[in-house]
Amino acid sequence: MKQDDFLKQVTSKLDGLAQQNKHKATVMNNVLEEIHEQKTSRYSFLKMSGFALAAAITGFVILPNAVTLNETPQTQVVSVPKLSPQMVEDLEMLMVLGEDKTPHGS
Repeated sequence: MKQDDFLKQVTSKLDGLAQQNKHKATVMNNVLEEIHEQKTSRYSFLKMSGFALAAAITGFVILPNAVTLNETPQTQVVSVPKLSPQMVEDLEMLMVLGEDKTPHGS
């Protein structure tokens, strides 16, 4: 907590000084010029082209599979297993077992 309060105080102090600085526009322009002058490496170009190639391959593989149209109607069958009388009695006993007060006969 103390470190967070300290960081907030320092940040607010620096923000206040930055807002009041006379040469604010000049400093910002110098920073932007410095950033734009840096050359990009070929490695970053290779990474982006590899990413684009992977996205294109993924699009060719996934898109046709996602767009397949089935014109034949599909029928669905639901099967419900029937419980034997013994299983029904066991389930009733388990339901009664979890109750605190038993209003039942046994």
